[in-house]
Formats: sequence, C-alpha cells, structure tokens
Amino acid sequence: MFRYLIVVVTFVTCNSDVTAEKEGLFVIPSGNIKFNPNQKSTYEEEISSLNQFFIDYYNNATKADDTQVITCPPGFEPNATQICILPELGCIPENVWNYNTIAPCIILSYNGTTKFDPYDDIEELPSQMPNLLKDISKEIWYVNNNTMPEVIWVSCTYGRMDYYAPFIDTNLPGYRKPIVALNLFLCNEINTTVEITCNMWAKGIDNEKNPETSVKFTVTVEKN
Repeated sequence: MFRYLIVVVTFVTCNSDVTAEKEGLFVIPSGNIKFNPNQKSTYEEEISSLNQFFIDYYNNATKADDTQVITCPPGFEPNATQICILPELGCIPENVWNYNTIAPCIILSYNGTTKFDPYDDIEELPSQMPNLLKDISKEIWYVNNNTMPEVIWVSCTYGRMDYYAPFIDTNLPGYRKPIVALNLFLCNEINTTVEITCNMWAKGIDNEKNPETSVKFTVTVEKN
C-alpha cells in the first residue's frame, strides 16, 4: 500500500507563550483525531483548536512598538526586531485546514523548557536515529565541508515510512519555536486508524527515556 506525507516547514515568530496540553513536543489538534470530511460537525473541534493556536500568529497583538511585521519567505530567519506574518502552510483556515478533504493538516510544535544543542559531527548521530535521516545528515556534512547545520531534527514515522523536517532555534527575543505543518494524504486509509510517531533529534536526546521529545497520535478518516 502506497503511503506518504508531505512535510511543510514554516518559520514563524510570536511574542506570546506557547500553550498546549502536553509538555514538550506536541500536536494540534491533540489526541486521537477522527472525522468525516463530508460532515462538518465531526471536525469542528479540530478546526477550533487550530484557529485558537494561530490567533497570535495572525494578529501579532503583543508585538513591541519597535517591532516590524514583515512577510517572510520560506526559510527566512527574522531578527530580534521582526515578526513574521504567517506564511503559506499548505493548509489554511479559510479551507478549514483541509478537514473537508482526506488530507487534514496537523501542526507540530515544542512546548518545553529544555534547550537542546544540534549535533556538531556525524560521529555524534545516535544509533537509534532512522537510517535515512543519518544519510541525509552525512550528505549535508560532506556538502558543507564537514559542517553540520544548526538545526533540531524532527522525524515522523507513518507505517514503514519516515519523514523529516528541521526545527531551527535562533534564541532571539520574542522568537517562537518554528512549527512543522504535516499534510496527511490518506486516500488509501479510509476508515482505518493511522498511528503516527514523531521524535526530535539533537544532543542529549534519548527518545526512549525522554517523553518530552516524542509524541504519538492517531488519525482516522471516516467515510460511508
């Protein structure tokens, strides 16, 4: 059975604090997601959760007087006096976050106090890291003259497939951790519960011992 995710990485900033039910890596909507794209009443709670999470991203209501609100292209890192207008996620509230389709949008973010350092060398990559992510890291290492990118990796496993995206932390004042938007294309998974596991990868992280850096959730698309 052919299965795939499209991972869209979006970098955003906001001055207010992240709030979530789970400490550490978390998903919005939370819990076990179950909906019928043909029945709006079955996904109203999910839409409400996503809209509430993004209020500050759109309004920028708490920005300082000297903060410049700008449009940020993909990969742009704002400085301490800039806030990004939310860029294209691949799924937007005007389209009810794609919950009227079989491709719902899931948001990953991090709500933890622990600061993790990126890997400096390919020799630091842990044995538990998925092989494909190791290969990607090694390729980046060699292309960049034996230099590792300053990113915290996130991997998501869906069935036997793995998908990767970087969280980038610039530690700038007023900077919110980046979000990762997952578009789940579940055309072959109708009326089937899909379990997805996402892990963070950086120095000092042991996903088997540290629940703060891992999250599991399920998605079920119901159709008659």
